[in-house]
Amino acid sequence: MIELIRFTIDAMASVYLVRDNGKTEAMNPVRARNEDRELQCLLLNNYDLLPGDQIDPETPIRWMLVKREMPVPDPQTGAARYNIDFLFVDQDATPTFIECKRYLDTRTRREAIGQVLEYVANAKDSWSGDDLRRIAEGETADFSQVFGKLQPKVDSAEDFFEEVERRLKAGEVRIVFFMDEAPVELKKLVEFLNGQMSLMEVILVEARQFEKNGSKVVVPTLFGFTEQIRVIKRQASSQRDGQTVAVDWEGFATNAQQKGLNEDEIGRLRRVYDACVRLHADLAWGRGRVIGSFSPRWRSISDVRAAPFSVHADGNLGLHLPAYQASTLGKQFATTLVDQSEQGGLMPPKDSMTTWCSWYRADWLPKVEVFIAALEKAVQTIAQFQS
Repeated sequence: MIELIRFTIDAMASVYLVRDNGKTEAMNPVRARNEDRELQCLLLNNYDLLPGDQIDPETPIRWMLVKREMPVPDPQTGAARYNIDFLFVDQDATPTFIECKRYLDTRTRREAIGQVLEYVANAKDSWSGDDLRRIAEGETADFSQVFGKLQPKVDSAEDFFEEVERRLKAGEVRIVFFMDEAPVELKKLVEFLNGQMSLMEVILVEARQFEKNGSKVVVPTLFGFTEQIRVIKRQASSQRDGQTVAVDWEGFATNAQQKGLNEDEIGRLRRVYDACVRLHADLAWGRGRVIGSFSPRWRSISDVRAAPFSVHADGNLGLHLPAYQASTLGKQFATTLVDQSEQGGLMPPKDSMTTWCSWYRADWLPKVEVFIAALEKAVQTIAQFQS
């Protein structure tokens, strides 16, 4: 019986089993021979093999999968030409390209880096935030819960993937090589690239595998990030962090005008804003640098972190009601909001209770008073529930 697994992490990692009698027994290193089964499937089922705490010990990286085998269009034809093994995003909306390679694969040096840089260059001009959001929602049955666990800095999936797109277009991406063992030349090349580039991160995760008597252990180790490089990346990040387009109503209204809304439409959005203030909502302003937004939260629904909706400066309204299905109060709030809207002749988007969706301005703004009445009723219902 195995009581404890002990390992040391260095360039020549060793892993030992500790037996009942206190004796240690070295496990046998294993090199991957099947990339799909021993690397890709392993990572697909265990995101924590990407050591977010080693990448950033101060604020460990959390991951959300957008898609495995993510197609990258051909810049000439638009047809899918490449597939990146994985596309992840982290809580800061950084697009993360992951390529799995076996040590025994002879293409694990300069060819691998050139290949992934080509993926990034083509994806940069082809992917939109809306496309990536739809893909992520389609790949994950419980997207709202997965998105909530990511704990992003915004409530709205629309705002989040807008930031993903911005970072992608700006080249603020992360490239990860996930390998069972990496050649020394590739480690040196990755570290050199990281020291030279302020926008892009290129890192290598060596997931060494060991086995003994039917037991298997994986030891993920990060290469390419020294403390000096971490300092360079943090300084570059703080210097390029720009201002959001709206941090108050005046900024929001200006942005709405820039997005082509007329005075009547902006006035209708103002009535929603005023209603949220009147109903004692905590208002959070979105981090969008292109489209502003505001999202109301009610502390009375204490077990629901997300805002039920976000109002965007382009006139669209994002509904986040799936996040409200996990609690009695949240479900009652969402049900009342939807039912009262329908009774007033304002039909919510299809599957609004089970998927994150958008209410386009042409569909809901003409009946803004119906929405406000439904919102008031939903808040009152929660107050009655708690009294």
